[in-house]
This record gives sequence, C-alpha cells and structure tokens, in this order.
Amino acid sequence: MKNKIYPKEEEVPRLSLLKGIAYSLPIAYYINELTIPGDIRSCYTTSINQYALDFICSTRAKLNGMGLQIFREIIHSEDLALLRLSLKNTYRVGSAMTLSTTMRLKPYGQTNYRRFNCLKSVLETFSDGSVKKMMVGAIDITNLPLPGHPFVPTPEELIQLKNGRIFAMLSTREKEVLRLIVNGMYSKDIAIKLQISLETIKKHRRSLIQKSDSKKMSALVALAIKNWGF
Repeated sequence: MKNKIYPKEEEVPRLSLLKGIAYSLPIAYYINELTIPGDIRSCYTTSINQYALDFICSTRAKLNGMGLQIFREIIHSEDLALLRLSLKNTYRVGSAMTLSTTMRLKPYGQTNYRRFNCLKSVLETFSDGSVKKMMVGAIDITNLPLPGHPFVPTPEELIQLKNGRIFAMLSTREKEVLRLIVNGMYSKDIAIKLQISLETIKKHRRSLIQKSDSKKMSALVALAIKNWGF
C-alpha cells in the first residue's frame, strides 16, 4: 500500500475539534478517514492529539509512514477483526452515527495490552452508507472495575497509577528531552539537537526530577524504560 501524505491541520476544518484543551488531555483523540469503502487498508489518520501520538508511535513523522501497520501494532488481533467489520457497517441518513466499544490497545514499545473505552463518532459516510470519516475518543479503563467486580488495587497497580499520573504531567518537550537522555545523550548534545540553550535543558532536567519525585536522573531513566517504553 502506498503511504499517504496527510493533510495539514489547517486544511481540514473539522480538525479544529482536536485543538485547544483537547489536544493535551490524557485521552486519545484522533480522526481516521478511508479512501475505499469498507477497506481498512485505505484508512489513514488525518488528525491526532499528543496523548494519542505518544501512545501510538511517539512522532508524527513515523506515523505518516505506518499505514495499516498502525492498527496491527497497537490493536489486539481479535479487536482488529471487529474493527474491520465495523467499517463495513452502514448508517441511515440523519442517524446519530455514534457508537461505543471497548478495545485492547498496546502502547508503543510495550508488550502488554490495556483496556480502552472508545467513543466513535461517524463524521462522514460514503454513498453506500459505510464509514468514510470517524472521530474517536479513547480513555484507558484498564484499572477500572468491570461490572460486578469491585476495584481493589494491588500495590503494583497503585504504582502503575502513580507512574501514569507522572507521565501525564510531563510536557511534550520534557518527554522529548527524557527520551534523548535515556538514549545516552549528554545535555550539551541534546541542546544542539533540539536547538535550545544548555540552560533550558538543565531546567527541563530539574523539572523532570521534581515531577517524577526521583532523587537521581538514573532512577528516572529506569522508570521511563520500565513503564513508558522509552
């Protein structure tokens, strides 16, 4: 399948839905569009917020070249089969065209799947009524109780929740700096690569230590590798 060039956000009016506060929320928001009715191979992402981008592949450049591989890498095979079928569904003109599903998704660089509740809104359909453009909002419900099962977190789950909150507090630039630190780069080299001052890098390092409540950068690096797939 030939890789597609995604339109710039300003070229797609509906992409304004993902700007502003929604862009930084700890909820995955993205808009997918098909060029061939019912064919997931023709599906590409026209817009995405930062939380979803970090979850899928970390950079927009990499996302642009993934194509169908996006779905194969992050969606459980059983749920992917259901997604393929859902794209063939037809919707009546004037219907609400909104549905909610639960899917197992795997974060970038990790091996374990997490449970997400996905609210899908069909924005546009083909002439046959099948999905052409859909906006999805997905929230991690892995640690929420299933119906009839009270949630009593284990010590390990409490640690995961804490680590998740820490990651959500980090800015996009801080995550970028941390990733380079994990890769073994020194502050002066990071400053050159990101084209910012060495003092700014030092401020980011101090902020990373403070937000993560780590005593040393080595402890934060270990945390990032173990829990965030760095």
